[in-house]
Amino acid sequence: MRAALICFVFSVIGVVTNAHAELHYLIVAGLGGEQRYQERFEAQAESMAQAALRSNGDDSNISLLIGHKASRESLIAELQRISEVITAKDQLAVFFIGHGTHDGEQYKFNLPGPDIDGETLASLLENIPATQQVVVNTTSASGAVLESWASEGRTLITATKSPGERNATRFGAYWAAALSSDEADINKNGAVTVREAFDFAATKVAESYESEGLLATEHPAIVGENSFALNLALLQERVLMTAELEILMDELDELERDVETLRQNRGGMDNDVYLDALQSLLLELALVQREIDDVRGIE
Repeated sequence: MRAALICFVFSVIGVVTNAHAELHYLIVAGLGGEQRYQERFEAQAESMAQAALRSNGDDSNISLLIGHKASRESLIAELQRISEVITAKDQLAVFFIGHGTHDGEQYKFNLPGPDIDGETLASLLENIPATQQVVVNTTSASGAVLESWASEGRTLITATKSPGERNATRFGAYWAAALSSDEADINKNGAVTVREAFDFAATKVAESYESEGLLATEHPAIVGENSFALNLALLQERVLMTAELEILMDELDELERDVETLRQNRGGMDNDVYLDALQSLLLELALVQREIDDVRGIE
């Protein structure tokens, strides 16, 4: 009975850690080459940034690189900065928008000035400690990085399934739309998960080619974990941190630390004593989480 109760409490508060983890966004619009593409890419990036702002409540963890700010030097510096400020329990969402190329050996993301190659980006991403990541590459030839960018704890999405799909892609526009779409929110919980956004965008891409009677030149792909679990965007603005909410979040942090300490000391404890203590802490966690949800207006 007690074990069942503990499992139930875990199911109730299963999102506690993720709810308090900070979600960091990096959104990069690369070189358009032509004015129509430049305007399109920057509009997509700004739309994604607005969805991120709505979800986070403020722009403190949102990095937007467009125009001359999206240089190779700036992108490297921003990824290095993020690696220094983000923690393992935080979440990371990176969106690359624009054109990509592949010469048969190497993928490159087109930027103002020198391009950046896939190996460099893979290395920079690997240095970021967040254990829950989503990296979305909406560029042409992006399928080239499906293997080299794959990593434990990361969901990787590309606009194409292979480096041979080199035409300008439509996926980015539909990905941007998904982050603000009620239609994408399949379970109608007010949030769009990575998987929901991918399914929406991939379906829209296929439908767009079919409606125009064209052979699809891009086939989006997704690999990795947690695509169903990570809420990527909220469809309503997040409640900003208040004094009351800050106190509750501090309580939540302390209880989470107590649970972790208890688990570390389990080896030297009687099993019944351990389960009693764990049950008590988990119930406290559930109650505090309920108070947090009430303050935020979450049902």
